[in-house]
Order: sequence, then structure tokens, then C-alpha cells
Amino acid sequence: MNAAHAAEAPKLEVYDSHIFFIVHTPVSRAWSQTRRIAVFVGTTWIVTMQRTQSDAMNEIAARVEAAPDHLLSSPDALAHVVIDHMTGGFEGLTAELLEGMTQLEDRVMGDPSPESMQAILHMRRRVIGLLRVTRTQRDVCASLCRLQHPAISVKVVPYLRDVYDHILRVFELLESAREGLAVTRDAYLAVVNNRLSEIMRTLTIIATVMMPLSLIAGIFGMNFDPLPGADGSVGFWLCIGTMLGVAGGMIWWFRRRRWF
Repeated sequence: MNAAHAAEAPKLEVYDSHIFFIVHTPVSRAWSQTRRIAVFVGTTWIVTMQRTQSDAMNEIAARVEAAPDHLLSSPDALAHVVIDHMTGGFEGLTAELLEGMTQLEDRVMGDPSPESMQAILHMRRRVIGLLRVTRTQRDVCASLCRLQHPAISVKVVPYLRDVYDHILRVFELLESAREGLAVTRDAYLAVVNNRLSEIMRTLTIIATVMMPLSLIAGIFGMNFDPLPGADGSVGFWLCIGTMLGVAGGMIWWFRRRRWF
């Protein structure tokens, strides 16, 4: 039975005598987990079903107790409270997610460590999971707004449209978050590549400066007899001076060309 299936996505089924829909809400602040409630609505009755006890039903009961005359006036009015409360859980979670994404962007620009990339992928996985749920729940809300059925009265439709606006806004924010994470990932890769380019340029300059010095040292280290300057200390200092002059000249030339 669909109502008892733990992994059932948000959906809407219409029958002659009643309608049946499933809606989700986040579990605490675990971004990748949601809890579902199945709702059967007839013209004079309503039945809700969930596999495990949750705070959502207690909070819905508290809302009903605060305004019983209005919310208990008809089954569809109570059904609206259920879907509105379940959808409202995504709004607060999305706001926290966007705040966390902003902090992650600052972290990436300031210190693009491997942990930052892991955090980006971790958050992206959770955003995609929420998008999958909110996309189908948005479709359920849209269908309820357009549904012409005895179980849904005309006076409840504006309230359902308000719920649809909420879930649509959440969905759009999550889409923006996914795009923002893609931009953050690209920024991370760009910063890392720039840093790697700087390191490689520095190492290349060092290796280039050392090449003529190695050549000079190799020439004066050959076992030829006689070797100019090998008989006195003047040759050693002449070799060192030549190396320093060549290295200084190359560094000056690199700086003039703005290579570093």
C-alpha cells in the first residue's frame, strides 16, 4: 500500500469519493532526510497516516487547538493545515542552507583547502536531495490548486495557492543554491589552479636560474689539467662571482619582463 511505504515520494491520487496525497517535511535539520505524512480527504472525513511519531503532528494539533472553529470546519481546511505545516519546514531549512553556503563561499575565497571542496560536494548532495523532494511536492500543490473535486471546496483553494507559492519559492531558492554551489566549486578550482600556477612559475624560475650555474660548476669541475684558475684562490672567487653575476642578471631580466 502506498500510504505505508516509507520511501514514497510526494504524490497526489484522485478517486471518486476522496483524494489521497503524500507530503514531506524535513527531519530536524538533517538536510538529506525528510519525513512523510499520507493524507486521505473525503467530503466529510480526513485520515492522516505516518509510520513513526514526529513533532509535526503535535505541532499541527497545536495549530488546530488554537483555531478549532476555522480549522475543523471542514476536512479540506484541516488538510490545508497539514500540507502548509509540512511545506513550511522547508523554508527555515532553506534559509539556513543559504546562510551556510555564503559562509562556504567566504571560506573558499579565503582558504581553499581540500576540506572546502568536501564541504561543497557535501552540501551539493543535500541540495539535490531537497530539490528532488520539493519538485514533486510543488507539483502536488499545483495539482491541488487546479483540482475540481468535491473533497476540495472553493474557499480552500486560495489557501492552497498560498502553500504553492511557498513551496515554489523554496524550490527556486534551492535551484539558486545549486547554481551558487557550482559557481563556488568553479571558484575553488580557479583559486587552486592560480595557486598551483604561482608555485610552478616560482619553481620554473628557480630551475632556470640554476641551469647556467650548474653549467659553470660543471665546467670548472672537469678533471682537465691544466684548468684555468685551479692553481690559486682567485679562480674559486672568479667562479663564484660569475655565478652570482649570471643569477643576478637573469633575475633582473625576469623582473623587467614582469615574469614574477
